[in-house]
Amino acid sequence: MTDTQRIEVWFEKLPDVWQPRAQRVRELLLEAAPAMEEKWMFKSAPFYLHCGWMCYLGFSTDKKKYGPEGQLILGFCAGVHMDDPEGLFAATEHTLIQHYLVPLPQQRMNEPALRRLLEEAVRVNELIAEERKQKKSAKRKR
Repeated sequence: MTDTQRIEVWFEKLPDVWQPRAQRVRELLLEAAPAMEEKWMFKSAPFYLHCGWMCYLGFSTDKKKYGPEGQLILGFCAGVHMDDPEGLFAATEHTLIQHYLVPLPQQRMNEPALRRLLEEAVRVNELIAEERKQKKSAKRKR
């Protein structure tokens, strides 16, 4: 099975009520950067790569934490380096990763704010990639 097929199955296995919202978040992710790659990673989730790991989608069925509907989670791999002026990130115990809890399907999703957050993630990943490139170049010159 290809990455694309695994990812399609992941989306199809989401609860019916979450599928349209999850597909919309996926569209926004793929629109965020022309070179965005969608990969199946760690045998469990779709990851979105732009100059390295940018973010991933996950789904929690923890009823105690999120209620009976579950929760679609957009994790930003370098979230600690991102600006979040609109306060979209949820509290998380991760040191680098930040989570955006996608609003429940019956709630309004602030797409302009999410687009800005995705643009920030692209910017941060590009900066991190450039810093890595400069460090490698400096090591070669020694």
